[in-house]
Amino acid sequence: MLSIPARNSYRLTALFIILIIIGVQWGFYRSYTSQFPIFANATTVIHIHGALLMIWLSLLVAQPMLIYYKKTKLHRSLGKLAFVLGPLIIISIFFVGKGSYWRGLEVFPENRMLSDLALDFRGLFSFAIFWALAMTFRKTPSAHMRYMIATGILAIGPGVGRGLITSFDIPIFTSLSFTDVLGLVIVGALLGVDLVKKNDYKPYLVVFLVLLTGSVMWQISYSDLWQNFGRGYVNLLY
Repeated sequence: MLSIPARNSYRLTALFIILIIIGVQWGFYRSYTSQFPIFANATTVIHIHGALLMIWLSLLVAQPMLIYYKKTKLHRSLGKLAFVLGPLIIISIFFVGKGSYWRGLEVFPENRMLSDLALDFRGLFSFAIFWALAMTFRKTPSAHMRYMIATGILAIGPGVGRGLITSFDIPIFTSLSFTDVLGLVIVGALLGVDLVKKNDYKPYLVVFLVLLTGSVMWQISYSDLWQNFGRGYVNLLY
């Protein structure tokens, strides 16, 4: 039987994801949600991508609450959706990035778009890594839960970062540098808790290192190293 602290951790996880959803809705309100039902600037791919991610985030809320209320069988049945949703989200991230790149070139110089490519590139591979690990460790609840939480943490950048840009006119580089630090602080704190409580710290260590790599990628996105890599990536896949 779950101890009281352990059961409460599932409820806190659901609350944490709800806060992320609120951040996402804030960030995308002006550029997307407020345009309902016309959505003048959105493509079909963007609609599909947004719907898939909202279903995923809703799943991240529902699943820990099902465990909290001891609905284990329903939790396992609903969890099978992750095997389908995960690959679809990965594919949608790729095509959203591709479309964004070519649309952006009509407005911004190539070096700006190659810099922004770092966001789509790291988002795609970070989500793919966390999803694959969550599915691999699905029979190890502690690791599975941590990697699933990590997929939700990835939404902080696009959500809160965009909110800072649209609501306060903070430059994109500064906004997303801030959300990168925020994500690292959150995961670092969770890693610290696991270390103090002598839990398995490896999942959050992996998450921290992946996020750190993505943060460095963003910081060097205007460097010759990234610009050359991005140009090759575009020529190969876009």
